[in-house]
Amino acid sequence: MLRVNIKRLAMESPFNHFRYFGFLIIISLGLAQDDSTAIVTPGILKSQEAETVTISASVKLIDVRPTAYRLSVYPRSHPTESFIQKLYFPGEPIQIILPANILNSDSLGNIAKLEPLGDAYDVQYRMFNADVGEIALSTFNILPPADILKLTVLNERTDEPIPNCDIVVSQEGLIFTNITADTSGYARVRIPINRDNEIPVLLTIDSHDLFPIWRAKINVPIGVSEKTVNISPIKLQRGETVYYVTDDLSPFRKSPENGAAILFLLNKGDHVAISKTAGDRLFGRVRVFIDRQNKYQSVNGWILRQHVMIGK
Repeated sequence: MLRVNIKRLAMESPFNHFRYFGFLIIISLGLAQDDSTAIVTPGILKSQEAETVTISASVKLIDVRPTAYRLSVYPRSHPTESFIQKLYFPGEPIQIILPANILNSDSLGNIAKLEPLGDAYDVQYRMFNADVGEIALSTFNILPPADILKLTVLNERTDEPIPNCDIVVSQEGLIFTNITADTSGYARVRIPINRDNEIPVLLTIDSHDLFPIWRAKINVPIGVSEKTVNISPIKLQRGETVYYVTDDLSPFRKSPENGAAILFLLNKGDHVAISKTAGDRLFGRVRVFIDRQNKYQSVNGWILRQHVMIGK
């Protein structure tokens, strides 16, 4: 139809001819404008595409061999509504890719849950913020299955927490756990389940000279349990002063003479209530844990001055 009109116009006056070509120029400019708009549109659409986030986890095995790992990611506010859950076998990279806009935007509003499979391993959690690009979770340490003792250490006289105590759990000389309590006197103590459950474990608490070293044999229940330990200083009698033992394996003797019988050896941090001196020898009493009887007993004896220092 357009071609017929061109022929017709060609046969008409020159004025009509120029008017037609002016019309074509106007149409061409309009089409060019439409084309320029179409070129911009893909860029706008590209900017509106959903961004993704890659969540990566690494594991450190400590005397264990899990058969697989299950990783779940969910919002902290809705723990039963997982974004995703995937299974990984040993040696596979543990990695999840999600649309970034589905993550909870609250501070630490998302949780990654790792479940090692193949034994009674601890389930572990990591909280993290929403982000784009990559999120690397802190390493998951996979430890042997254990019973958990939630331990709190308190001052018996004031009922206040004793901070930063060193806690050791052992059995027949084999150390299972060596951990430090936090500033509130709390520690989550792990005791391996492959111990001899017929024999109590020895719990030792060192408060760094604030109190005498505390010891007791305890039976640890299966699973998770709680225990509060109240520690008190030596109750001083008239004329006594507290001294701290400064060296491990310091002889505590029956009498002041050289070569006198050694009652037992004291360790660094033990407290001695000194009541009299004889040259470089000090007489006093110590509160000793009697292992077989699982109780404390006061014992009098002598110790060289070089092995102790006066308490603060």
